[in-house]
Amino acid sequence: MMKKVQFSKEEHTKIPDPAFPINIFFIRHPDQSTIPLHWHNHFEWIYITKGSFRVQVGAEFKDLTEGDIVFINREELHSAFPNSNKSQLYAIVYNHTFLIDGELDRVQRNYLVPLLNNELKIPFFFETSHYQSKELQNCLEKMIDAFSEKTGGYEILVKAYLLEAIAHAIRIAQVSPATDKQINKHAVIEPILYHISNHFDQSISVKEAAEHCNLSPNYFCHVFKKATGYTLKEYINLVRISEAERLLYSNQYNIQQIAYLVGFSNSTYFGRTFKKFKQKTPSEVLRIYHENKQDDR
Repeated sequence: MMKKVQFSKEEHTKIPDPAFPINIFFIRHPDQSTIPLHWHNHFEWIYITKGSFRVQVGAEFKDLTEGDIVFINREELHSAFPNSNKSQLYAIVYNHTFLIDGELDRVQRNYLVPLLNNELKIPFFFETSHYQSKELQNCLEKMIDAFSEKTGGYEILVKAYLLEAIAHAIRIAQVSPATDKQINKHAVIEPILYHISNHFDQSISVKEAAEHCNLSPNYFCHVFKKATGYTLKEYINLVRISEAERLLYSNQYNIQQIAYLVGFSNSTYFGRTFKKFKQKTPSEVLRIYHENKQDDR
């Protein structure tokens, strides 16, 4: 029997230049259509440019559409799963050293360090109806363009637009500071979310999951479904299929091996579950992926 991969959802997000610690990822089908459940030691903006995604930050879940924006602080568990194959987003990932390095000035001391230490809380979600949404969209779009074009002085522009976006968001935090009640209304299930993120390949019963959260099984089921929109089984399968899709594209394992690695003992059941979430079988997804790769050559 093949040895299982040791999963850890701490993601070491690729930031190739430590002297310019920011990177921008374009998430779309078929290259990479999801942001799997993970966390990292960086800040992140997510900007949805097409379609819709179900986005998780900590224990908060929300269905977001074109134009919506997400702010993610360091070490915050998060994911984004598309609601259709036509959905697209940008993930802007940057290390705190991009903004805070060396001797502290007033901006760093009053705003950036409190943000880093989670003393200043920015809301996770900025939907298009939010009165600051247009300003944030404008900053992120200009940042993405500057980063992509890489013309002379683009590094200055990228940093300037990033600081401007943070300034708009911090202004919101000061006026409406995202109270603990707003942020933590479903935090009771956070222990099991972190457990699943690292052990989704293992079986877990409702009773065991409820014990992680110090809840009765019945109340746990109610809270979990209300917070996530999924039953425990559905959510675990969602995470498993997301990881399975990533492993498919890696070309390191065959379909039967992937089924086993992500926690399915039966490859037929794996195929049915995969199709339920992706509307295609693993073989079909892999064939389309390779066809698109051929077309890009």
